[in-house]
Amino acid sequence: MEKQHLIDIAAKKKKAAVVFKDVAVIDVYSRETIRTDVAIDAGYIVAIGDGYEGETEYHDPSWTLAPSFIDSHVHIESSMVPPHEFAKAVLPLGVTTVIADPHEIANVNGALGIEYMLADAKGLPLDVRMMLPSCVPATPFEHAGAKLYAEDLAPFLGDPGVHGLGEVMDYPSVESGSADMLQKIAQTELAGKVVDGHASGLGPDQLNVYRTAGIMTDHECTTAEEALERVRRGFYVQIREGSVARNVEKVSRAITESNAHRFLFCTDDKHLDDLVVEGGIDYNIRMAIKQGVKPETAYAVASLHAAEAYGLTDVGAIAPGKRANFVILSDVESVTIDTVYVNGKVVAKDGKATFEADGIEVPKPMKGELKLPDLTADSFRLAVKEEAVDVIQVLPNSLLTKRQRLVFTPDASGADLKQDIATLAVIERHHGTGHMALAPVTGFGLKRGALAATVAHDSHNLVIAGVSPDDMLLAAETLEKVGGGVVAVSEGKVLAVLPLEIGGLMTKRPYAEVADVLEQLNDALDVVGAHRHFNPYLTMSFLALPVIPDLKLTDMGLFDVTTFSFIES
Repeated sequence: MEKQHLIDIAAKKKKAAVVFKDVAVIDVYSRETIRTDVAIDAGYIVAIGDGYEGETEYHDPSWTLAPSFIDSHVHIESSMVPPHEFAKAVLPLGVTTVIADPHEIANVNGALGIEYMLADAKGLPLDVRMMLPSCVPATPFEHAGAKLYAEDLAPFLGDPGVHGLGEVMDYPSVESGSADMLQKIAQTELAGKVVDGHASGLGPDQLNVYRTAGIMTDHECTTAEEALERVRRGFYVQIREGSVARNVEKVSRAITESNAHRFLFCTDDKHLDDLVVEGGIDYNIRMAIKQGVKPETAYAVASLHAAEAYGLTDVGAIAPGKRANFVILSDVESVTIDTVYVNGKVVAKDGKATFEADGIEVPKPMKGELKLPDLTADSFRLAVKEEAVDVIQVLPNSLLTKRQRLVFTPDASGADLKQDIATLAVIERHHGTGHMALAPVTGFGLKRGALAATVAHDSHNLVIAGVSPDDMLLAAETLEKVGGGVVAVSEGKVLAVLPLEIGGLMTKRPYAEVADVLEQLNDALDVVGAHRHFNPYLTMSFLALPVIPDLKLTDMGLFDVTTFSFIES
């Protein structure tokens, strides 16, 4: 009997399969570093303490062992690769468990998209816990590729890969008691699973509504004050550091030794190039330590606290009875990872995955196809107005925007380079409805050309930002030909393009190859004159999301998120 075998090892009656002798261990329960032996057998940590013997023993006093990391909220699709490639990218970074919300692909392909993500994630050394998308579409103010109601989600709740309900971002539906929204929450709770939140811009009274509804988490805090408001109401606060929303520096200041157990780390949306260059949850840990968070506490936020929040009782710490999921560090504060273990086996070493995974075949209905209206260069020309108009102001490294009232004089292209005003277009691409809207946008720094993508949260219509109608048209035509993706064009030439053949969101190409193409797209920013101190592509992708203040553009028009209403042109 395996249990008796493990008990005998813990009682020192038998040797363990592996023992790490006299190593430093980050104890996330007591938030201290101890020196001890760690005995491992059958994929579990059997014992810590002195005097344990193993069939294989490792002696390196320079090593520090820490529990591996949990990304408490991530959209795998934002990496632009499916789960099997995503695993190869994040396991070397110490992430062995992710709480993943596939609402990006669900907004394009509905239930089929969820099925694909669940199937592709099976059998990986990365533990992928899927949260069912709660808001497809995110709001009724845009046209998505699919609609998912409570009855559509219910059959998934019995799947062992499903862990709960993904971020509930439609606050009006919660407060008004939408029957479908309340049913989604109720059936999730009845299944004993977790409900995630999205409380961007919500005040204290609205937070009370969310918490009373059963919503447990929020990853949208941008200040320490917002974080504390949520902690006081019983939320878990997921401190996010993605490619656009960079919140660790400010929000981690809210962490104290007495409230740290209510904080988790997440990446939410992070491009592969950023994962490769700066890291994932390891980057969050480094940033938090720089802000004064005790190192052992930062590691606890990255592991134990997320495990406890999501009821993952067998991971999150180096302690008897836990799965042997851990990292070997050569430097604690810089989070320098030498080796990553899952169930006692090496899955990554020296920054490289040590396993192979090819993923499943992509269903034909998920192959990218853009159904665009007939477009000409004039389709992208803003109307000339002499009075002040509403302009979307981009805020660097933020999902938030500001509503500006500006008087500007468009040139022949419809832009105003002197005031850094470009044209933003959102075009419905799923059903061929022809819905399309334009708005002026400022803050990209574009001097020429256009940027475009079929990654446009959350409905993922075609979004284009440009200062040349001809180049905006070329960008649209290019993505239509390749079945979706990301492109940069200038003066009639395609500078770089990343085809995303899976729903216009992902590609099965190797993650390192995708990261290289993303670098080419980044280099193209210099040609079009766009800013480089933030990510214009990801920033653009959130300008169509009408659940984050202040001003956004959907395929139906310019939308004021603070009033949840369209702005008349």
